Amino acid sequence: MRVLEPFFNDFDPSYSATRNKARDVLQQEDALTEIVQLVGKESLSEDQKVVMEVAKIIREDFLQQNAFTDYDFTCPLVKSVGMLKCIMAFYDHCQKAIADSPAEAKVTWATIKVAQASIIQKVVDTKFVEPKESEEKIKAHYDELVAEIESSFAAMLDV
Repeated sequence: MRVLEPFFNDFDPSYSATRNKARDVLQQEDALTEIVQLVGKESLSEDQKVVMEVAKIIREDFLQQNAFTDYDFTCPLVKSVGMLKCIMAFYDHCQKAIADSPAEAKVTWATIKVAQASIIQKVVDTKFVEPKESEEKIKAHYDELVAEIESSFAAMLDV
């Protein structure tokens, strides 16, 4: 990866940080899986529940591909980077919402899951972007989704 790092950073300066954050989420999930198997998911803190759910999105919707579909048989770099940015933007906003919520109105994963159901679905659906589209159009789609995630969390926290 060190050899390719300059190429990826020329393509998108935030790529390395985003990739490392996604890797950290998957590593945290690995450590939390043991706890979940022993005492159940209810024993996890809210931020740990977010880790488990976002790791599931990374594994099932970002890393898995189906070569027999039009949207998934190939994945240009702009699509991969865009998908990962959307997933990690959602993760960051979830963690921030939980950490910054006041004690009398604590934000939980259940609250986020209900309030952000349409955003979660859009994050999951990021893989359905047509890979044959132009790079500009693909990038614009993912940038719009990141902006929508930001505004949706801002609206949820203002209520």
